[in-house]
Amino acid sequence: MAEPMPDLPETTLDAPLLPDGLARIATQGTPCPTPVFRQSHLHRLADRWTHLLFLACTLLVVLLIGGILYFLAARGAGAFFPLAGNTDKVVTFREVFLSTNWDPGDGHFGIVPFIAGTLAVTGLALLVAAPTGVLTGVFIAKVAPPWMRNVMRQVMDLLVGIPSVVYGIFGLTIILPMVGHAWLADAPAAGFAVSAAILAVMIVPTVVSLSTDAFESLPSSLDEGSQALGSTRWQAIWRVLIPAARPRLLTATVLGLGRAIGEAMAVQMVIGNNPQWMLLMRQATDQTPVLRFLFTPAATLTTELVQELPNTASGSTWNNVLFAMGLLLYLMTMLLILATRRLGRQEHA
Repeated sequence: MAEPMPDLPETTLDAPLLPDGLARIATQGTPCPTPVFRQSHLHRLADRWTHLLFLACTLLVVLLIGGILYFLAARGAGAFFPLAGNTDKVVTFREVFLSTNWDPGDGHFGIVPFIAGTLAVTGLALLVAAPTGVLTGVFIAKVAPPWMRNVMRQVMDLLVGIPSVVYGIFGLTIILPMVGHAWLADAPAAGFAVSAAILAVMIVPTVVSLSTDAFESLPSSLDEGSQALGSTRWQAIWRVLIPAARPRLLTATVLGLGRAIGEAMAVQMVIGNNPQWMLLMRQATDQTPVLRFLFTPAATLTTELVQELPNTASGSTWNNVLFAMGLLLYLMTMLLILATRRLGRQEHA
């Protein structure tokens, strides 16, 4: 006869896991030792120095942002207050921010034409780039086959890396003559229309890339659930996916807008650089109002800074007003980013 099997010791199922990942069942009365993880002195020292390095990098970024803000504010304030280093008279806020007369030779420094030109160019560019970029992001993330998705992503990355001066040269040598010949009877086509078109092409890749990431980060249950309830493919995209990705789509749009506001070289080459564009537009009578607005040579904050800042004397009123324009441009970009973050928090709430 076979010998009876020996009794097995009673076991418990709440035994701890050992460091090797093997689930051993501890016998009663024999508790398993708790693993102790020790770090060497070298590892602790490396962690401490890594923490200090990250902290230093963060503080450096904060100091750079604050330093740029302080420098622009200190130089721009010289236009309105008698500070050390001024070599010319001071002007009032009303003369600068509420006047349309820009004539530094006669002591007039109204920057309203540049503010209006910046808003007009960026507004027109965003009007084209935002819907185009969002819809392209929808197509890449939710409609395109995998091979086309990979190709379009590479194309977008390539467009983002093209220098802005290349876009400007293309607009100056190809777009301006073509538009002038086709629509304006060979008249100059410099102005808001071509500038906005160039800016739209420049910021669309940014909006597309961020929009694609926004749609791909959504849980697949949103798409599957909406289609399971009877929605068509386009109803699911329009009524479910786009509203769900709205905070990140807004961020993508504002980041594209920030690049458009700060762009100088490409716009300078095709906008015409005329500070008196408001007066010129009122005096022109040979075009309809829309064409007169779109094809009147104009100027923006960035183009005026690039064109005139290197040619002005340090400490003069002209130079100080240009620094005040740079400060205004800096604050506009910061306000856009802060507004985007606030709107994003409200959407999540």
